[in-house]
Amino acid sequence: MAFSTGYTLGFATAICIGCSLLVGSAALSLKDMQDLNVERDLKGSVLEALDIRPEDGNASGEWIDSAYDTRVLVQVVDPSGKIVADKGLADVEAARAAVKGTDADPELFAVYARKDGEKIGAYGLPVYGVGLWGPISGYIALEPDASTVLGATFFAPKETPGLGAEITQPSFKDQWKGKKIVEGRSPRSIRVVKGEAKVLCPGAEQFCVDGVSGATITGDGVDIMVAEALELYGPYLTSLRGGKR
Repeated sequence: MAFSTGYTLGFATAICIGCSLLVGSAALSLKDMQDLNVERDLKGSVLEALDIRPEDGNASGEWIDSAYDTRVLVQVVDPSGKIVADKGLADVEAARAAVKGTDADPELFAVYARKDGEKIGAYGLPVYGVGLWGPISGYIALEPDASTVLGATFFAPKETPGLGAEITQPSFKDQWKGKKIVEGRSPRSIRVVKGEAKVLCPGAEQFCVDGVSGATITGDGVDIMVAEALELYGPYLTSLRGGKR
């Protein structure tokens, strides 16, 4: 049985519209779950940097939510290093959005402090930058002395697997633990070197990490974003080193 051209086109159009509606409905129905997964991914990265881990090694979504809510104190600080008690993460995001696309610094920054009972056991600083193909970001966590790195996590959603994306792997992240951001009494950043730190930073390995082979631009992006973050948080970190809260 032959079908007319009009019938064929109409049938094909109906199928396309039907499929589009199904895909759109599925996307809408899954949006809440997708948003929750993104939120938990960010929380999990903060927890990892702050060295908060489940005893059984199973970081389920429920564990992430509970650990973040009970062990992480979010502080908002201004460029002078003072804590702004009446501001939250939404205000920090608004401040970042206000200067997006400019060379200006935001007026508010977030700090993720690890609560160890009544004491603060670590300070997590978010870092933002640009890699080879798109934005990169992460968290640098510092010991209570505000001078020694406790841990680091990184995001590189658009970087090349096996190259730039390697900054998200333990082989790169684990190098940051124990590195220093102060030399004597002077602030100093951590360099991502194009090779082995023990060869390229003789006598100063505590200020260097090995870059990823074949991912020079991504490594430079990490280098720059960490240096910029440490400069932005400089007054706050100086106050911590001076014993002020």
